[in-house]
Parts: sequence; structure tokens; C-alpha cells
Amino acid sequence: MVTNLITTYDELLTAGADWLNRGDLVDQMPTFVRLAEAQLNRDLRVRDMMVRAETTSDLENVELPNDFLEHYSLQLVPPGQPLMYMSERESNDVKAAGIAGPVAGYTILDNMIELVPAPSGDVDLKMVYYARIPSLGATTPSNWLLVKSPDLYLFSTLLQATPYLKDDERIAVWGQARVGVMESMRLESEASMRPRAGYLVARPSRSF
Repeated sequence: MVTNLITTYDELLTAGADWLNRGDLVDQMPTFVRLAEAQLNRDLRVRDMMVRAETTSDLENVELPNDFLEHYSLQLVPPGQPLMYMSERESNDVKAAGIAGPVAGYTILDNMIELVPAPSGDVDLKMVYYARIPSLGATTPSNWLLVKSPDLYLFSTLLQATPYLKDDERIAVWGQARVGVMESMRLESEASMRPRAGYLVARPSRSF
């Protein structure tokens, strides 16, 4: 496939322009890629996006990692105690009731994790979350998604040219191809996350 030849950002730009067969859109290709990445960050949730991060804090509110998209789990370490995710209303109810004691849950507001109840001292936290796809560019010529699914990157980029293409009959083909690749990745991710040895595999730990 042509997509096998797409291994870098520059190659993606070239392939996108070739597939569009519109020489007047060459300058717009980087914007199409940025828009494609924004949509992928909204739509895609697979194991490859999972990151494990650790931090220590004695504060009620802990800042989320810069590349955070969506939480998967949060636990205290040691002893590896999972914390329960709460809605904002539930968190407010706990605070209104004046409940104290060890941290048992959390909620996420804006760019902060709110620990419930607030800790009385240092707590060690380990979070598994879905991280933003690293943006391609001059200083980041490739990333894990381009390596794994250049076809998804290409079809997603082509679809962002829709406002220019208008009634182009290829739009439906690219859209169906994008959906098909995303579904294949979702099924692969689900299969890889089925319990085998009792552990969830995520990328290496780092600090918040």
C-alpha cells in the first residue's frame, strides 16, 4: 500500500497532497494534519495512548499531566489502593458533610485532580490515563500512531480537506476507510487489555 511509504511528517504531507491531486492545497496540508490530530485526540482511545504517571502531594488539588486527555484509573501507592471516581456533586457532598479521613476518591475539574477527602499529609499517587497524541512537525517527524497506522493518519488528514473539496465523491470513501481503521485499532486494543496475568500494560511511569 501507498501508506507503507509514509513514515515521517514530510512524507505524510506529500502523500496527502498527492491523494488530493490538488496542487493549490499544498500550503494547507500542515493545517489539515493539525486538525486531523485534534479530531483523533477526541475520537481515539486505545491502549497505545495509555501512560502511567506518579506524583506525591499533600494538596487537595493536584495538577494533571500536560498531555492528559482522559483518566483511566488512580490509586494510592502503597498499598495499591484504587481510588473511586466521583462526580463533582458527590465530591461537594463529602466536603459539605465535613467527612475526613484517608483519601478514598477523586474527581477531575478543569486541569486538576481533586482528592476526596483532602489529604492530611503526603500521599503517593499513580495514575493511568490516555495521553494526547504527540503532534507531528519539524521537530517531531514521527510518533507512535504514524508508525502503527499511517493509513489512519492519511485518511484523517484527507477528511480535513472536506471544506475545500465540497462535493468530492472521494470524501465518503476516505470517511469509511478512517472508520474501518479506527474500529480495527479499537478491537485490537480491547483484546490486548483483556486480563491475562492480572496487570494492565501501560507505557513507562513518569512524573505528573
